[in-house]
Amino acid sequence: MNRRLFLALACVLVIIRLPSLAQPMGADQGLYAYIGDRILAAELPYRDAWDQKPPAVHYTYAVLRAAWPAEGVAAAADLLAAILVATLLTLLGTTLASPTVGRVSAILFLFLSDPGFQRLAGVSVRAQCETFIAAAITAAFVLLLRGAPSALKTAGAGALLGLAFAFKYNAAAYGVALIIALWLANRLSVRQAGWLACGFLIVPATLLLIFAAGGALVDLYHATISYNLLYSGETYRGPLHFAGYLLSFPLQHARVDALWLLGGAGCAVLLTAPRSRERLIAPAWVAAACLVIAVNGSRGLPQYFVQAQPALALAAAWGGAVLWSRRPLVNAIAVALLAVAVWRVNDFSNLAGNVVHDSRYVLGGSSREVHLARYGDAGARKYSALAMHELAGFIRERTRPDDRIYVFGFASGTYVQADRESASRFFWSRPIIVDFNAREPGYGVDGLREDLEEASPVVIALQVRDWEPDVQNSAAFFMSTLRLADWLTAGYERVDGPAGFETWVRRGTTP
Repeated sequence: MNRRLFLALACVLVIIRLPSLAQPMGADQGLYAYIGDRILAAELPYRDAWDQKPPAVHYTYAVLRAAWPAEGVAAAADLLAAILVATLLTLLGTTLASPTVGRVSAILFLFLSDPGFQRLAGVSVRAQCETFIAAAITAAFVLLLRGAPSALKTAGAGALLGLAFAFKYNAAAYGVALIIALWLANRLSVRQAGWLACGFLIVPATLLLIFAAGGALVDLYHATISYNLLYSGETYRGPLHFAGYLLSFPLQHARVDALWLLGGAGCAVLLTAPRSRERLIAPAWVAAACLVIAVNGSRGLPQYFVQAQPALALAAAWGGAVLWSRRPLVNAIAVALLAVAVWRVNDFSNLAGNVVHDSRYVLGGSSREVHLARYGDAGARKYSALAMHELAGFIRERTRPDDRIYVFGFASGTYVQADRESASRFFWSRPIIVDFNAREPGYGVDGLREDLEEASPVVIALQVRDWEPDVQNSAAFFMSTLRLADWLTAGYERVDGPAGFETWVRRGTTP
């Protein structure tokens, strides 16, 4: 692939993603944005706003919200990360194999990793922890393998690994892939491994100092370790179940995602191809990504798989280069067969429909309400962009900017859109519903009631449909828990509100 064709294709694939900047935030992204806002208000994650994700994503969203306090910042960050990864893949593939491998891997990544293929146009996978992990790990490989080795570059790669770890602790497994890559490239030494380890400590140590200074180390531990062990463990019956999922999910995912199909085939070629042992770097990277995905749990949430996309694109391009024949007819047949396979696996009509819908809204062809209605269903799913938009408008009408509110469910974007603060650090409901850490002061139903009694929120919204069949839905749980229901009915009255929520206002308040 020549340089001009590569740049033209890359520009087209980036332009296709531009309408997504009009998309609302997903449910997770609204959660990160709310904690980012609390950080900008000089508060601390976990101590003041509780979530189970490690802190890097919250500080990332604080930076994003400071730069552009709009819902589109999640899609913008996702697009910028995709451009960065594609650029890095171009450099990495060129270094390890050839300019063609670098360029093809970048094009495959930009094309087949487009979130627009996903349900709800990919709002749930954009700018997730895994998005930033993918960028950090790809950059780490480039620093380690491109150009002459140096202590500074190796420490920088370690710092990027530490950054990925601060997004999700299981990303530490990529350290094994980086060590293997150094060994396969004949660059591994005790000194190099030492600099990699030293660099790794920079980000986690800095974050530990921040939380120690804020008196939040215990909350950090409970949220990001204790809860995640519980959350991941809920999906496995034991070690054999974990191993079975680890071995089976790549094959299952290859049936529904063309990048996994091509990347898996590329890994098979690279593992069996003779000569250069450097070809094993891509399969080692893919294997590490699979391990990290499995540690997340077997729920199969689409964002878990995002982090493997750069490695799969590199493996697909590199494997294709190994098989590329000197006979044009053979190459043409192979490309045609792969194109048919990709067409059958990925839903291109879904991608086209999402791009057209977003473009129509950007160009003024549809209203905000019609646009948001595409993203979720207030009556059937836990995420509805329109329901959150309507609830935020309801809250703005009935409260002042300094009033506290409480949304018990998984609709944290409401706080962000309404620009209101939660009455409890448990601003989403699942930790309360599963009775996490309930014996510890400040946790569980008792901890939530203490927060609500102290803050006395003006508006309370209970989400009707969010967690079942995983756990009980939020509204049903709240109203069936006497400690919460008695307090609510004693001081609040039920009012008509947006679909998808039971809305209550404090007695004696006026809009």
